[in-house]
Amino acid sequence: MLGLIVLCALGCRKAESTAPPGPPPEALDPAPADDGDTYVSGKKAAADPVDAGDDADAAASEEPAPAPGIPAKVETIQAARELVAAVADAAFGAGSERLVSPAMVPAWPNEGHTLVFVVYPMVPTKSGINAFKVGVPLEVKVDLVEGTTAQRTLKRGQLMQTAKVERDTASVRVNLENAEQTLIDVVLQRRPIARSLVLLDGYREWFNHHLEMMTDLDKRMPSTIRWLRKPHAPAP
Repeated sequence: MLGLIVLCALGCRKAESTAPPGPPPEALDPAPADDGDTYVSGKKAAADPVDAGDDADAAASEEPAPAPGIPAKVETIQAARELVAAVADAAFGAGSERLVSPAMVPAWPNEGHTLVFVVYPMVPTKSGINAFKVGVPLEVKVDLVEGTTAQRTLKRGQLMQTAKVERDTASVRVNLENAEQTLIDVVLQRRPIARSLVLLDGYREWFNHHLEMMTDLDKRMPSTIRWLRKPHAPAP
């Protein structure tokens, strides 16, 4: 009887030793559910980032803001002077010597959207390489909106019979170009006159360096020249 009990005990111990080991305790705990959020340096990253291309597509689909003022084919002083040069080339010959006035308006107060230039043809003399005889001037009007030109021959001025051509300083040229562009913007109603008076001062500076031409132009269009020398906003 005692031997039977010993054999049973040994059999049970052997069965326990051959049973496969169970999973570790921590494997029995369920894994935490993933909430889809990631935290980096204490900041919560977006679970579903927005594609940057979406913003670009939205910006591209927006309509550009319309340009203020009057739509025009000629919007810069460079473009206007190119038209004047083409007319002068046809009238006096390509490459001929000439003096061209600054861009002006036909009269002041200004009406319409036209610029006026006066072109003085120059004939060399024996007095010096910079001395010229002034020919019969040509008036060239530039319609900024249509991009067209019109021309007519003017009478020879009494005072401007000869001229000595000298190169303006860089500051005078730059200030005049800025003033001419400002005048275009005013004519096309893209700048208010009251906020453009300082920029128009380049005309006064240029006329002070070209007194003979200023005097000749003043006799042809007095209201324009006097306003360009001392621009002011129109009376309310």
